[in-house]
Amino acid sequence: MSQDVEIDPADSLTAGAVGQPGRRVFMLQAARGTDTYSWVLEKEQVTALARASYELLSQIGEHEMTKELLGKGPLGAASPAFDDAMALRPDQPAFRIDAGTITLRYEESRNVIELMFSELTDSETELAATVRIAVTPRQLAAFGIQGMKVVAQGRPTCPLCGHPMEPDGHICPATNGHNPRAR
Repeated sequence: MSQDVEIDPADSLTAGAVGQPGRRVFMLQAARGTDTYSWVLEKEQVTALARASYELLSQIGEHEMTKELLGKGPLGAASPAFDDAMALRPDQPAFRIDAGTITLRYEESRNVIELMFSELTDSETELAATVRIAVTPRQLAAFGIQGMKVVAQGRPTCPLCGHPMEPDGHICPATNGHNPRAR
């Protein structure tokens, strides 16, 4: 079993992937000072968390932050500085995240967002480690952008079914494999 972790406040929160498209391992990573913390999650979890980040920022009135970060300025998402700041640091992941435990919560009194999740365990009797990370709305906006960028760097998805397309062809379940556009 891993140890519980509380990072409040975090200096950074990012998502990344290691490996080749189709065989990538997705990671969530937070840092505070010289300490780096990493966890493994699924591609779909990165997508869901990035989308949930946008939705939460919109709900708390901070949606303009995402638009600002998408710009091409010195710290915009299209800049090398953004890519460097959001890159994964070398680290071994502590554990795989249990998708059913991921939550985002806005703490208005401090204007921070808490990301919480637990370790995926093999048995119901095993105690799962928990993690709580506090980030600013700006850090969450940057995380959302980075998460979507990482997911988009993988295999292209089929416009009909949404499944990843393999380099050697795609048998689309939406058309029983008979649509030439999906190949």
